[in-house]
Order: sequence, then structure tokens, then C-alpha cells
Amino acid sequence: MKWYHKAMFSFANSVLPATVKRQMMGIGRMTSPRSSNGWDIFNWLPKKYQSAHNIDLTKLQNHTAEELLEILVSVHPDISHALYNFLRMGDTPLTFTAKKQSGSDDKNGQRSLDEIKNLLDSPLHSPGYQHGRSLDKLDTIQRMMIMVRGACAGEVVLNERCNDVIDIIPVDPATIWFRREEGTNRLVPWQYIKNPHSSVGEK
Repeated sequence: MKWYHKAMFSFANSVLPATVKRQMMGIGRMTSPRSSNGWDIFNWLPKKYQSAHNIDLTKLQNHTAEELLEILVSVHPDISHALYNFLRMGDTPLTFTAKKQSGSDDKNGQRSLDEIKNLLDSPLHSPGYQHGRSLDKLDTIQRMMIMVRGACAGEVVLNERCNDVIDIIPVDPATIWFRREEGTNRLVPWQYIKNPHSSVGEK
């Protein structure tokens, strides 16, 4: 559709009475989503980002840097395009090579690396729904975190016996902070979780 076709359609849509438009559309009931605004602008966006277009630009200081980046990545074309290009250009195959201390290839270590890679690329044994997982997807998420947050982080998930790795979960670096241990003065990472759910019997 040409730009002037769109302009003519928009003008006709605003001028024609509602009864005429309903006759042109046929029999049916017109509904609007609960999150729609009076002018039906930006209703094609997910609910999370529809409100972003109604933000008062003079009050951006009320948002944290992390919140602003999330909003801009989703609603600003230049920033979303920059993130897409960064992810596309960095989408190269992952390779793992085991080396000995001397620098030569380690065949036994390579077999172990390949086993770990196959394990992390395979679905977990679960009767219920689970998110798709792979090292390529983890790599994409971590590269996106580097672009948006300036850093990336992950958490290793161990099995019940704590003797093998079964998964690697990406962690938002914005939720990590550090505090010093008493006595050793060592920095220890902690994760801040907004609105944590309390366990049974816990206040």
C-alpha cells in the first residue's frame, strides 16, 4: 500500500460515520482491548510497552537507567535497530577446544567438553513444559545483556548430588551487588530480587 493510499484510508476512516464503517466491515461486534487508549494509538504493542508511549518526557528522571534502557530498546527504532545489528553481527558459531598446559590439544578434555555441550543443548527430563534451551540461545541472551546492561552474568545449576552441571541460567547483572565480608574484606556477590515470594511459614 502506497503512502497516499494510507493517507486516504486514514482520512476516510476519520470522516465516515461509525454506522457506515460497520456496514462496510460486515456484521459483527467491534471490541477494543482493555489497555487501549481513546485514540487507539499504539494498541498493536504488547501491554507492557503501550504505557511507555504515554510517559511524560519531562519526568524521565523518575525512572532508573535499567528501566529506561528496557523502554528504549522496545519503543525507539534507532536503539532497537542498533541492538538487532549487534546481535546479528555477533551471531557466530560457538566452538570449544580443550588444551593442555603445553598448548597442545587434549583429546580426553575435548570429549568431556563435547559431552557437556550436548547435555546443555538437550532438553531436561521433565514431564511438564520447559523453555527451549541451548548454548546458542544462552549466547544470544548474554550478548544482549552486554549491549543493554554493559555486563553479563550466569548461574550454574547443579544436579541433586551437586556433582554435575545440568544447566546455566542467565542472570540480569542489574540485580547483582557486592558487599565485603567481615575479617577477609572479600567482595561477595549478592542478588537483589524485587518482590520475592515468601516460603510457607516465612514472613
